[in-house]
Order: sequence, then C-alpha cells, then structure tokens
Amino acid sequence: MKRVCCLYRVSTKGQVDKSDDIPMQRRECMAFIDRMDDWVFYDERMEKGVSGYKVSASKRDALIELRSMAEQKLFDVLLVFMFDRLGRREDETPLVVQWFVEHGIEVWSTREGQQKIDTRADKLINYIRFWQAGGESEKISMRVKAAHTQMTADGIWRGGLCPYGYKLVHNGKIGKHNRALYDLEIDEITGPIVQEIFDLLGRQGYGTLRAANLLNSKYPNPDKVWTAQTIRGLIRNPIYTGRMHMNDTLSQPIESLRLVSDEDFDFCQHAIKERIPCRYPAERQKENDSMPETAKTKASVYGATLLSGLLYCAHCGKRMVGGYCTKQTKNGAYHRPIYRCYNGAVKAKRCSGQTVYSANKIETAVLEIVRQYFRSFQGSVDAVWQEQMRRQIRERCDTALKAAESKLEKLRRQQVSIRKEVLKSLDGESAFDAEMLKEMMDDNKHALAEAEQEAARCRNEKLEEDARLSCLKEQYKHISDWAREFDACTPDEKKMILARIIEKITVDRHY
Repeated sequence: MKRVCCLYRVSTKGQVDKSDDIPMQRRECMAFIDRMDDWVFYDERMEKGVSGYKVSASKRDALIELRSMAEQKLFDVLLVFMFDRLGRREDETPLVVQWFVEHGIEVWSTREGQQKIDTRADKLINYIRFWQAGGESEKISMRVKAAHTQMTADGIWRGGLCPYGYKLVHNGKIGKHNRALYDLEIDEITGPIVQEIFDLLGRQGYGTLRAANLLNSKYPNPDKVWTAQTIRGLIRNPIYTGRMHMNDTLSQPIESLRLVSDEDFDFCQHAIKERIPCRYPAERQKENDSMPETAKTKASVYGATLLSGLLYCAHCGKRMVGGYCTKQTKNGAYHRPIYRCYNGAVKAKRCSGQTVYSANKIETAVLEIVRQYFRSFQGSVDAVWQEQMRRQIRERCDTALKAAESKLEKLRRQQVSIRKEVLKSLDGESAFDAEMLKEMMDDNKHALAEAEQEAARCRNEKLEEDARLSCLKEQYKHISDWAREFDACTPDEKKMILARIIEKITVDRHY
C-alpha cells in the first residue's frame, strides 16, 4: 500500500472555517484516496493564510517539513486538491514538484491527476501549469488592487487595524460570506488625545520626544506606550483629516471623521521636518540633570529661541542659532540672550557679517512689525470686505470665461459659414476660389483650437480661484484668531504662530 500525505492550503485566514480547518480540500482528498485501491492515508499538513504567489517555498514551513519527511521515506504520494496548492510561482514551483518526483514521491492532484517528468513534454506541461497559475494570481492581485483603490476613492473603510483615535462600529452592514462590515467613528476617549498631539506639535512647539513623554505621564497605560517614532507615524496619517488613503489614492474629506484641519495637518509635518535636534556636550549633562524638568538647559532658560529656525544671516545665508552670553556683574551672573551666526563665529564660510546679535533688539523689531500686521489685518478683514473681495475675484474669472466662450462660439459660427461656402464652391456658385477657402478653413481651425484651449484655461482658473477663496477664508479665520490671542500666548505658542506667517527673516550688521 502507498502511504499518502495530503497538503491543504488557503491564501487568506478568511478562507479558514470557524473550526480552524480547510474542510473542502480535505473531503476531496479523502474521497480520492478511497477511490484508489492501493492507497492509504498517512498524514496531512495545512497552510492557513499562506500565499502561494507571494511566499517563497523556502519560507513555507509545511513544504519544508514535507521535504524532510520525503528524505526519510515516510510517505510515497503527495496529494493536493489542485496543483496550485503547491504554489503559483512559475520560477520556483515546477522545481518543487520535480524535487519530490526525483526523490521517489508521486505528486497527484484530485482534479488534474499525476504530474510526471519522464519526458521533456512532461517538464514543459509542468512549467506551463504553474506559469498559468502565476498569471491567475497576478490577475487576482490586479482586480483586488483596483477594487480597493475604488473603495478608497469612494471613502469606504477597507478594514485592517483601526487607527488610533477611532473605533469600529457595526451599523448593520453584512458583506460576502455573511460577515459583518464595520465603519469608522471618532472615539470619545482617544480622539481628543489625537487633537492634543497635533496641538502640542503645531501650536505649542513640542517635539515628538517631548510630546511622547508628556502623554506617557498624563495618560499612563501599560498597553499604550508613546514613543517619538509612534507620534511621527501618527501625524503623517491622512485619516485624521477625514480622508481614506491607499498608497497615492486619497478620498475626499469625510467631515464626520475629521479630527484636525488640513492647515494644521500640513503645518505639523512642516514643523517637525524643520526642527533641528539640540545636542549638548557631555560635560553639561550633570548641570542639565540638576535643573528642573521644565528647564533642562541654560539655553532654554536664558537663550534666545523665539525666532529660531526663521532667522538667517544676510551675509552668508546660513541659519542663525539662539544662545546666550554670560557676564559677571556685582549682583551675580547675567545671561544675555543672543542670536549667533555660527559660520561667522568659526570662520567656516568666510562670513563677513556680524557674529553676534542682540536678541532683544531683533525680537522687539520683529514683534512690532507682527503686531502692526495684526492690527492692520483686524481693521480690514471684516465680513463685508471679504465678501467684496470674493465677488471681485469671481467677477474677473466670470468675465474672462464669458469672453473666451463668446470668441469660441463666434469661431464655430464662422466654421459653419465656411463649410457652406465650400459646398457652394463645389456647385460653382461661390465667389471664392478653392485655394482661398482652404486658407480660410485652416485659419479658422487654428483659431478654434486656440480658443478652445483658452476657454479650458479660464474654466480651470475659475475652479482654482474658488478653491483658493475657500482656503483664504479659512486662513483669514486663523489669522484673526492669532491676532486676538498673540500677546496672551506663551513663548512656545508665539514661536509657532510666527512660523506660520513668516517664511524667513534675514539680519545684517545694521542691527
């Protein structure tokens, strides 16, 4: 009697039944063994949720174990439901079959019979079979990817790990195979924590490590330990703007899922990207450790930091750093905040500018300009002014679009007239000769193409202006809020507001 070992495989866990089994393939294999007079069941192996296309044979535990058993001559026949259960890789699976056959193991399928390699034709059939199976896997992959891309674009939750700040809710939807489908909803407990993270990083000037330490102390939870890398990954997830995403595909924002505004989301990425990690010499470590938790270094207590990241030297173009100068007086040490051009200090780039600038002078001048800007902004940005400006922009776009469409319609009427004249020319009734009509037709065709491009450009410009106006309205709201709150903000909050409205400040020796 030939000892038979069966192999069952499914590509996803969802194909395994409730009893953690693959019953259909087992029933087919057992029925096939019963039909063979000289076969007896010996053992079986199962692969649950293992892709025969993505996972190499060298990484599949069941195949490795079957090879070991074959080398020990523990069974005589390897039986599968269909040969694609062995794998779907045309560059690898035919060699797996060949290996078993060369080691004296018969390879059978309940649907396709025995696979032999006695002749070159057998080897070709063996290769073609798995080449075809690989093609089917690629087609399935393309269909699944296309379906998921469409679901993402439509704003449908595709499943997977629930993002932090949300919860999965069953609203009665039932999918294929009678499985419950879940929808995302904002979690009442973790949702505000996500908003707090964006507020810490985007408005209060926290770094990711400092924010992680604050969250761990404020929300102690052994199951959720915050790290800097965790926060970096969280703030990059577009789901917090209410958008489903898959690779480069983004859905339209779903306001019921929005936790942060688009502006806050984008600025948070910018703020973290622009941060420069501070490193202090080892000899300062003891001094830092002896300070309070809120002030670990002298620079954070005495040094200039308000314009850090915004201030550049006008002579060498490099970013300036905040610091302090210490002077000994009768009453003790005096720490004067400064901004320093490091290139000028070390003569690294032959900077001809001033090395050290008084932080008080620069910050006073900058803050005065900012306050003037806020005052002028508050005086001009009212509802009437905004509506007038929006109306003017829309009227300008509408006027340009109407002119372009009017020109286009005129050229189309001319084209109809020229065609009528061509028909008259064929009957000998036209006052124009064929050469002149051809030139007129060519000129009209060229002008018509340009007019169509101009009309399309005007339509796109109108759509873009509408989008800009919506964005501008939101920016006005934010700037109006900052104008009212600026003087009452903490230094860290002021720094983040300045980073939103100022791109760059250059300083030269005249200060």
